[in-house]
Amino acid sequence: MSRFTFKELAEEWIQFQKNFIKESTYCTYVIQMKNHIIPLFRNMECDEITSNTLQDNIMQLFGNKRLQGDVPLSDKTVRDITVILKSCLKYGMQKGYISSERINIVFPSNRNKCTKIETYNVKEQQIIVEAVLSNLSSQSNGILLSLYTGIRIGELCALKWSDIDLTNRTITISKTLQRLYFKDVQGKNYTKVSISSPKTPNSIREIPISTKLVQTLEKLYINNTDAYVLTNTEKYIEPRTYRNFYAHFMNNLDVRKLKFHALRHTFATRCIEHGADYKSISEILGHANVNITMNFYVHPSIEQKRKCVELMDKIN
Repeated sequence: MSRFTFKELAEEWIQFQKNFIKESTYCTYVIQMKNHIIPLFRNMECDEITSNTLQDNIMQLFGNKRLQGDVPLSDKTVRDITVILKSCLKYGMQKGYISSERINIVFPSNRNKCTKIETYNVKEQQIIVEAVLSNLSSQSNGILLSLYTGIRIGELCALKWSDIDLTNRTITISKTLQRLYFKDVQGKNYTKVSISSPKTPNSIREIPISTKLVQTLEKLYINNTDAYVLTNTEKYIEPRTYRNFYAHFMNNLDVRKLKFHALRHTFATRCIEHGADYKSISEILGHANVNITMNFYVHPSIEQKRKCVELMDKIN
């Protein structure tokens, strides 16, 4: 058995993965490895790794503390770490760095499967829409775009007028814009803006536009297919900058101060409340499958459940 340290294994695995994954995914792998996974193993050699040592290390990640600081890891971060560590361990066993005969590990399930999503209520939604229409600009209309289509902020920032067909009333989502955070081999941090394909293949989609949204887009339209919709110029706006605009805009309204992603959640929730079919909502949102949509947004009320059980009384 090669006397490889886990850190060396992790670095080799990351370089191997780099040839097969998106640049944004690669950034996630590097950050999670360096910030959370590698520090757990310190200078441990691969042939010292057993089920017990792995289990002890993994349970630290699923606890209530970070390795550094007191802020708990989010469920998404824990899921990311789980996927990355599983893949790295599998690679290590395939390469013979880790003995597969000594590894039998169980990863805890999600801590909060029923995490409550944040949405604006109907009154707040009306206040937001009225505020946008009263102060209509390329940037403020971005709030309406997300509220009426459920698109993600990176997809919104990457949106150009070439992606909008006002005649057929559709928006094509084929790109996302994000700032990626890297660490070079010397451990120095640097960033770059990336405009690439969206999160998953299902995220590449065509979304119909409502009548109200068509009307606002027609007011802002310029005949330049290379112009970004949020700026009406050929210069983009980054998600972080647009979040700042959104926060400032919302601070002037009598609504709760929710994150930008709440607009996407609000769109999906309103669609479900008004009886839209789950498959259509799933495709508009760009989810990988309808189960994600149902698990995330469909939460029957006690009255809906009562109607179900009352059906049994009608059988006799």
